[in-house]
Amino acid sequence: MSARRWIWGVWILVLSCYVVPYGLLGQVQAWYGSFLFWCVVGVLVIVANIMITRSFQTLDSSDAPSRNHESPDDRET
Repeated sequence: MSARRWIWGVWILVLSCYVVPYGLLGQVQAWYGSFLFWCVVGVLVIVANIMITRSFQTLDSSDAPSRNHESPDDRET
């Protein structure tokens, strides 16, 4: 699944964090109904963020630009 779909999934989870506790669980008087839902959604958001960032790559130190590297714009004429 692409990162874009995972991002949409996170937005759906965030929206459900408002709709489910205040809409569907609004009549439940016990606090643990919403709390359990928010805990489960929190874990799902963490998993989604891992799936989104799994394709991120780091630069090797040899590939990273040096701080002493002079760009063409930095040269005096």
